[in-house]
Amino acid sequence: MNEIASRHMGLERIKRDYFNPSKSITIPQHKIELYPGYEFSIRRYSHNVLLGLDIKHKIIRTDTALEFMNSIMQRSRGNQSEITKELVGSIVMTKYNNKTYRVDDVDFGTKPSDEVELKSGRISYIDYYKKNYEIIIKDSNQPLLIHRSKTKIQGNTVERQIHLVPEVCYMTGLTDNMRSDYRIMQDLAQYTRQDPDKRHKALLGFKESIMESTEAVSLLNSWGLEMSQGILDVTGRQQPPENILIKNGGTFPCDSKKESFDNITRKNFVISSAEINDSFTVICTMKDNQAATTFLETVAKVGPACGINIRGGNVVTIKSDRAEDYITAIRTNDADPKIVVCLVPNNKKDRYDAIKKHCCIDQPLPSQVLVTKNLNPKKAMSVVTKVVMQMNAKLGGELWSVHIPMKKVMYVGIDTYHDSGSQRSVGGFVASMNDLCTRYFSKTTWQPSKQELISQLEVCMTDALKQYHDKNDYYPDRIIVFRDGVGDGQLLAVKEQELRDIKTALSRLPKSPELVFVVVTKRIQQRFFLKAGSRLTNPGPGTLVDTKVTRDELFDFFLVPQSVGQGTVTPTHYNVLEFQTTLKPDHLQKIAYKLCHIYFNWTGTIRVPAVCQYAHKLAFLVGQSLHRDPSPQLANLLYYL
Repeated sequence: MNEIASRHMGLERIKRDYFNPSKSITIPQHKIELYPGYEFSIRRYSHNVLLGLDIKHKIIRTDTALEFMNSIMQRSRGNQSEITKELVGSIVMTKYNNKTYRVDDVDFGTKPSDEVELKSGRISYIDYYKKNYEIIIKDSNQPLLIHRSKTKIQGNTVERQIHLVPEVCYMTGLTDNMRSDYRIMQDLAQYTRQDPDKRHKALLGFKESIMESTEAVSLLNSWGLEMSQGILDVTGRQQPPENILIKNGGTFPCDSKKESFDNITRKNFVISSAEINDSFTVICTMKDNQAATTFLETVAKVGPACGINIRGGNVVTIKSDRAEDYITAIRTNDADPKIVVCLVPNNKKDRYDAIKKHCCIDQPLPSQVLVTKNLNPKKAMSVVTKVVMQMNAKLGGELWSVHIPMKKVMYVGIDTYHDSGSQRSVGGFVASMNDLCTRYFSKTTWQPSKQELISQLEVCMTDALKQYHDKNDYYPDRIIVFRDGVGDGQLLAVKEQELRDIKTALSRLPKSPELVFVVVTKRIQQRFFLKAGSRLTNPGPGTLVDTKVTRDELFDFFLVPQSVGQGTVTPTHYNVLEFQTTLKPDHLQKIAYKLCHIYFNWTGTIRVPAVCQYAHKLAFLVGQSLHRDPSPQLANLLYYL
């Protein structure tokens, strides 16, 4: 298929996927260009050999890396470290060869007029681009970008350093500011979020393009292959909507179409409240005193309405919005609060990181950081409701749950986060501590940069089992592990290392519990459409598919846990690597869906079981902000929400 895509369909290969730059879509008001394309794979499934095909769009920004660097230079008054900080980890594209590179550093000591040693002799970067690509470099004094390419030669990893001229490199992807801009995301969604009918039409267009090429058809015939008339029909089944467990054993129904329960916040619903009362402090600048007053007034309304014991609170004002002032206020606060709420004027990352580092490591204390603009009259009630719910969860309160018939089960979530600015990757490990899945134990591990596998799972599991026994006076009868963040190519390595380490920890127990180990994958090609007369629509939440597109050598299935308001819903793929249990496959599928309902940051279903998302939040916080292990004093709290 690679040969057909490049030679007979006029597509350009960029990384693993194929795009058509000649049909690019320009969104000039946002300086964005979209390359339409395809992602495909051929693999044998239980039904047959199938072509996996999906629509892709490559986001190319029309500003060059040099223009991006100049804007940072103006904003930071010539601060070179700011340029390096914002560029490292980003992906740039060179249109002259349609290749993408990760920026690993910025070399301010080298410029395009400098010479580089090639096999043919020494040549300046300016002359090299003119000779090979007929590109004239205009700025001869710009610093160069560095990409470190790693290749294996005879089993040894060899690193090669490539210098890139920013003037000919185009930024790709979206910045955090762009992602938070509703207008940009809305304009992009018109092209990237295609509903099932449009996506189906585009997929058939790929096939028609192949069939119109006699060379492509001839090539397929020479391989003994023939394409079917349309997409594959599969049979799925839908699980019934869940009832959410709330206070005093009550239940609250989910919206059957959206599988959400937003209206739960209008009821006195929390299963158990943390005793916050007035033991919390709001820290803000003098300029934001009114915002603090609004926050406290709104807390007094929404907290008791939800069933959360919170009232009063005290306000500490500081002179400036510097991180040091917030930290000093937290450290010297005589009120000895159970949790602090920092009202900040903007999303400045270094201030957020400093506050979280202090509260998670130096002075173990759950914390909440809230941007004051979100306390405007239109949003205040909704925002503060979510903040109060988070405060309750961070202090050990239980918000809601679902009915899970099995008892004495420990659910474990594992995920890995790669910090672009660090030489290490962090693994997040979260384990449930009760039958309701409302209390958790967490731990972090470290491994070399970009290493996906976690090497300290034996220690993590041992500590989690000890905590479970301390809280319940017994060990779990079953352990179900959901491992997020690994691809199909790593399944064997996960089984040989991570699963082995977990089994080693379990072997020390008086009685070995049943064990299920599942790899959860979100980034997949597969999409499912529901036939509705002559139209195609999204399948409803709870849809399960475990035939035809699964593999004979594995126990795997697909679950659609959510609904989407725009575009095509993406299922989640579950690969079961270990199933040493008396449970039936159907039981595991039901459990996976139930666990998608109990993530305390969202009143609805999420794409993965809650323990996976908690592990992701933990790894992200530590990798992005802390860069060190958090205090063990916080291990039994959801401080990372």
